Amino acid sequence: MAEEAPWLPPDCWQQLFANPNPVAVEVGPGRGEFLRAVAAARPDWNFFGIEHSSTRTRHIEHLLASRRRQNARVVWADAGWLLPLLPAASAAAVYVQFPDPWWKRRHHKRRLWTPPFVAAIRRLLAPGATVEFLTDVADTFQRGLALLDADPGLERVAVGLLDRHDTNFARKALQVGGQIHRSLHRRP
Repeated sequence: MAEEAPWLPPDCWQQLFANPNPVAVEVGPGRGEFLRAVAAARPDWNFFGIEHSSTRTRHIEHLLASRRRQNARVVWADAGWLLPLLPAASAAAVYVQFPDPWWKRRHHKRRLWTPPFVAAIRRLLAPGATVEFLTDVADTFQRGLALLDADPGLERVAVGLLDRHDTNFARKALQVGGQIHRSLHRRP
């Protein structure tokens, strides 16, 4: 089956950031702590956040503008819907950190980790690019890890625990004795 063409043009990153720098996509930046920090630390990269909450999106936009951060943008959208529209093989990295586990059975359909979501990430990654997944919820980690491992277009690079991460979700998890699970997969 032929791969469906994206709705956004292949040069959408060049149009958005006005430079040819590598682009990393963060799914669900939350309060934008990681997005802002990594954009400040890596001015030679561009960072694109996809946030499901309009309130959080506006908050992140305000913080990026107040710090004159030109290499980071955030959009209010559903990542499952937007990722397939982005140009194939155009991202140097994808970050998925602390996705909502949707505990209640009736909400399971909202869970992020599905085969189409992983396929959309793989399609977006350029050859050699990576997807990093972090969560403090063991079940969510096992579900996401199994799907990433099952995708024939991705290879596992690393799996383990982190003892530190500078986001609100991570600090809360560690304060109550939780563990932060991390996986890194690469598109060969």
